[in-house]
Amino acid sequence: MGAPGTDGKPPRAFAELMGGASGRVWPIWEVAKWILGRSSHTMAAIGLALIEMRQGPPSRFILQQKQDLQAQLEELLGTDGVLLYPTHPHIAPKHHHPLFTPFNFAYTGIFNILGLPVTQAPLGLSREGLPLGLQLVAGKRQDHLTLAVARHLERAFGGWRDPGSA
Repeated sequence: MGAPGTDGKPPRAFAELMGGASGRVWPIWEVAKWILGRSSHTMAAIGLALIEMRQGPPSRFILQQKQDLQAQLEELLGTDGVLLYPTHPHIAPKHHHPLFTPFNFAYTGIFNILGLPVTQAPLGLSREGLPLGLQLVAGKRQDHLTLAVARHLERAFGGWRDPGSA
């Protein structure tokens, strides 16, 4: 389970979010359904729900590390800084390949945890015809900066292009 939100309440369990209006799903049952081709969820989502079932609240050490990193980034970015950061360590992976590299989500997840605004800026296509892009990260409540830089990069690099047309 994640850290409490700004309201002090714990976040909703992922298995609860997976169930939507139907209510919480049972991850072990979802594994069985997935094996039979009957689950509407990916194995990555089911795996996350399984991990969350066994996980306790974050330690004080982890929460302190988060606060320290948050303070460092806020000082670095200020009210006018934008960090350009890769979205993923490789070009678009093949279907299901992320199951074998489950921690690559950290490239985007870290900014989500820190509560910083991020805009994904498409930069065109690679030589292989796969989408390329960058994350643009700004300080808290500075979303307008990431959007402005994204607009500039879109004009400079041609923005989003259909990979099927390459």
